[in-house]
Amino acid sequence: MKRRLLLFVLAWLCLGSVWARAEQTAPRDVWPQATSAIDNGDVDSATRKANELTDLGKSYGIKNFPLYAESAASLASQAMKRGNRPAADWGNKIADQLDGNDPAVAFTKADAATEQKNWAKAIPAAVGGFANIVKKYRARLLSRSDMAIVIIAAIALTAIIFAIALFVRYGRAMAHDFRETLSGWTRGGAVTVLAFALLFLPLFVWLGPMWLLFYWFVIFFGYAGGVERVLIILLALVIAAAPIFLDLNAHWIAGVDGPIVLSAIAGQEQSYYPEALHRLEDVVKIVPNNATLHLLMGNLLLQEGNDQQAASHYNQSVQILDSAGAHVNIGNLYFLDNNWGAAINEYQRAEQLDPHLAIAFYNHSIVSGETYKFDEQAQRLDQAKKIDRNSIERIMSNPPPQKIVMYRPPISDAWDVSSGIAKSGAARALFGNYSSFDPILSARNPITLGGALAAVFAPLIFLKRRRHGFAGSCIKCGRTFCPRCKSGRESSTYCTQCIHIYLKRDGVSVATKRTKLEEVGQHQSGMLRRNRMIATILPGSAQLLEGRTLIGALGLFIFFFAVCLALLVGRLAPVLAPGELAKMIVRVLAILLAVVTWLVMTVPVYRRRAAL
Repeated sequence: MKRRLLLFVLAWLCLGSVWARAEQTAPRDVWPQATSAIDNGDVDSATRKANELTDLGKSYGIKNFPLYAESAASLASQAMKRGNRPAADWGNKIADQLDGNDPAVAFTKADAATEQKNWAKAIPAAVGGFANIVKKYRARLLSRSDMAIVIIAAIALTAIIFAIALFVRYGRAMAHDFRETLSGWTRGGAVTVLAFALLFLPLFVWLGPMWLLFYWFVIFFGYAGGVERVLIILLALVIAAAPIFLDLNAHWIAGVDGPIVLSAIAGQEQSYYPEALHRLEDVVKIVPNNATLHLLMGNLLLQEGNDQQAASHYNQSVQILDSAGAHVNIGNLYFLDNNWGAAINEYQRAEQLDPHLAIAFYNHSIVSGETYKFDEQAQRLDQAKKIDRNSIERIMSNPPPQKIVMYRPPISDAWDVSSGIAKSGAARALFGNYSSFDPILSARNPITLGGALAAVFAPLIFLKRRRHGFAGSCIKCGRTFCPRCKSGRESSTYCTQCIHIYLKRDGVSVATKRTKLEEVGQHQSGMLRRNRMIATILPGSAQLLEGRTLIGALGLFIFFFAVCLALLVGRLAPVLAPGELAKMIVRVLAILLAVVTWLVMTVPVYRRRAAL
């Protein structure tokens, strides 16, 4: 009878613990009380509620409240505009307390300081916001996506200008070869017209401008120098890959705010997103047989203090897929209820399923210490360190309030699950916000096809044509010539007349020499004026026309990158949406970079003189 009474008391205590945890207040219920108190001017009550929120978060394994932190920062900004200094100070203090690493909080503070003309506070706050971007997964991903779009745009513009430079440098030589080829088929003025038309063949057959770019890459490949040929192949491949990468980029931007990825971010960063639970519940109703979704649901329910429903989802995850992570979290619930034996059984099962899961051994060591099995505790801890020493030492240096560590599915797994749901079509039809990425499908576009064909056909056509030779142009007067026009034993950089005037210096009449020198002077002066004009608009383009390919391409890319960054900042993924000062800083730096690039690339072109 006494034994039954003892078992009943123990069971009552355990169930009482579960019921007590299940009845704890959810964080979503505390924050409105804090904001209501500050709206009523009760700073002390608002502070107590904010402290209650952070204490509650610690007991649930929550470190950050990003949405509430942004709300507090916005509240402080509005209070400062109204002249309510106590509320503003409270909002700034609580924003740092709830999430001091949120970039939106830092940018909001920077804007508020800007309105007060307090630049000594605004600039450091904005710089701190940029530093915080790398600390948050979503901000980091969106910023990386923004930068990728800017870089791709700069590369595309650089490729276009490079193709035009190839046309300017080698267009006359290519037209010469076209005329030589067509002269065997037809006579008269039609040869020149057809030769000109062949330089723009894609436009005459109703293809787009991008096909003209690829066409020029192919036909001018044989005339280009070694560096230019390498750049042609690289640019063709990069442009071919650009639509695929942009499709992947769009998938990242659209998917990072989906409920599945958002729930995984909440777990990895131990952040609280109030809307994540309800959004994920809708997904689980549509896709009830996914083990990862139930793991994520259980973790979100733990953030709400609802241990019973969390345990239910963990058990459903085990029934769908017997995974180590689910057993770790079930063991953690037993640990929190002081059920040491059941916790050890779950940890042992996790160790069997995944011998490389370090937190299973670490949690096992914790429960062994609670039951005074110190030898087993040391053994399990050593095993955990062998698997992942850095992570375990990081946990030990800053142990969680619950002592044990929850298993949180990696964000990469959440992406896989989200993509799988998108491909199935059910969730997309209901919610409309699920994106998927298929590289094969993305590669089916004209730009990728054109870039790939250009990279293949450019060297092939060059190898076929080189035995017949390529036309060249005189570096002095610009006249074109081919192997049929003069002996191959003569200089390949001068026309026949310039060879006699500048190299052989043999008996050329004074009138002929004067006429030729005037022609050379006009050609050289014309090129110099052309280079100065185009360098004024596009720094680096003159270097491309002069044959300094690497310097010119690099200068063009940097200039286009700075211009695109200045124009597009704040118009892409909304990383910097809360911060006007942050956008202005980016624009100013981008404009400075563009101006410096212009000076470095253009000023030397103005100083050049015609070589007669």
